[in-house]
Amino acid sequence: MKAFQLRFNGFSHSGGRLNVLIFGALFVIMPTIGTLVFYTDKLLLLGGIMGVALIAFSMVKPEAATLVVVFVLYTNLAVVAKMFHGVPDILAGSFSLLLAVPLTNYLFIRRQKIIIDYVCLLMVLFLAISVASSFFAKDKSIAFQWVGNYILEGLAIYFLFINVVRNLTVLKKVIWVLLIAGAFMGSLSLYQELFNAYSNTFGGIAQRSKDVEFEDEFYGDIYGKGTFFKKREKMRGANRTGGPIGKANRFGQIMLVLAPLALFRYWGEHKWCLKYFAAAAAVLILCGVLLTYSRGAFVTMVVMTMLLLFFKYVRLRQVLISLVVLVVLMSFAAPGYLNRIDTIRGVQGLVSSSAEVRPDGTTRGRLTEMLAAFLAFTDYPILGVGPGQYTPYYSKEYQSDPDIAFRYLGRKRRAHILYFEMAAETGILGIGTFMAIAFLILFRLWKIRRISFKLQPEFANIATSLWFAVIAYLGTAVFLHLAYQRYYWFIVSIAGAAIQIYYNEVAVQKKQKSEDGRETKEVEFEDVKPALNDHSVS
Repeated sequence: MKAFQLRFNGFSHSGGRLNVLIFGALFVIMPTIGTLVFYTDKLLLLGGIMGVALIAFSMVKPEAATLVVVFVLYTNLAVVAKMFHGVPDILAGSFSLLLAVPLTNYLFIRRQKIIIDYVCLLMVLFLAISVASSFFAKDKSIAFQWVGNYILEGLAIYFLFINVVRNLTVLKKVIWVLLIAGAFMGSLSLYQELFNAYSNTFGGIAQRSKDVEFEDEFYGDIYGKGTFFKKREKMRGANRTGGPIGKANRFGQIMLVLAPLALFRYWGEHKWCLKYFAAAAAVLILCGVLLTYSRGAFVTMVVMTMLLLFFKYVRLRQVLISLVVLVVLMSFAAPGYLNRIDTIRGVQGLVSSSAEVRPDGTTRGRLTEMLAAFLAFTDYPILGVGPGQYTPYYSKEYQSDPDIAFRYLGRKRRAHILYFEMAAETGILGIGTFMAIAFLILFRLWKIRRISFKLQPEFANIATSLWFAVIAYLGTAVFLHLAYQRYYWFIVSIAGAAIQIYYNEVAVQKKQKSEDGRETKEVEFEDVKPALNDHSVS
């Protein structure tokens, strides 16, 4: 992927470089010390000391800061520290400033270029469309808050990571850190399930999602049009693993994204110790996915397995054996999971009155929410109703439409599908740009896979794993709205970094071949010249 790149002049002597390092250190350390002086909590003091030590180490090894930010970001540790341990907002949010260390190193010391690729430009276009849509919003404060969140969790994350992950070595380390994070979160969820330790949340890293689902009791004519809906509801609790986010379906989504990274590391590594670790990480990550009891994650996992079969990464026999083992294990470890997955069969009851299994209240409610958002999009097709506006101001009205209401909701609900909700809020321009970003990333990754499949199998594996990771998120997004969007833009940024690294390496190789060719021609010319002189003398 071509990128627009700008170069800083940098510093021509070591003194200038040292000044930059000292300035950067003071810029981060002084606020930290000031905060610690104000807050006397020992945990804060310990965290501050560790932070200062980390900054000092990052100056020697700039990539260390990148890896720490990756781990903290994906495990949601900053939010956990704020919510469960009273860490101030300014301190919890300052961990991302660590990226200033490698960014400064690349731009000012190594004098490398700023990377701004076409995905980044499309994201800026999406920002402009969101701002334009905000001017038509009923509540502009909510709209511009949504825009600000996108700038921080979307545009900033993408720009920073494509500029600090610049070579294959760092890229592979980032992937390994993600696998460590996934294995860590999955192991805590598995421990809770095996030992019934649901009350132990490990300081907020392994929260339980005590969702409330509804079973309807009897019918009532809600709209007075002869259309009968189940009106009264009784609650059914569901204790599911929610990870550091506290939301089961969302945790299942971000864990499923890591599964292909683990599988392709297992297939791509040559050292047995790394292969075994990747395999163990894959198992723990999948345990985390399954223990969320997320039906959307399960459906997406099935689709991804079919794609792996189609592209011949796995064999049918391997899939069948894995399925049998999974069913046996889950029947003992979490029997409720199989019952929940069985409710997926109720979907056919939405379109056929002769279906054996009827859809449950949750399924009918989700479909109602999805169709309601699509109706809002058809009424506001160009720029939508405005970012963040659909749920508080439009959802209840459209969900009450008897033409699409499979279940009476009676309250404001999000769409539970990224695509329809984004279309409703930003129109065809917004959802079109959003999908263009996804398709561009997927197209470039697949192109790299095709080109490097035989010549550079390691890079082909990385590109394919990231392709599947993006597909995993987009697949689960059919059942989830866009929340905690930093996770999506982060995986897109790592994919964008991989694309930049590949094409930069290709450019270097072409340049090297060109230089080698010129040197060869010069040598051949020098060899021929004496021969001509000898002939003239004779």
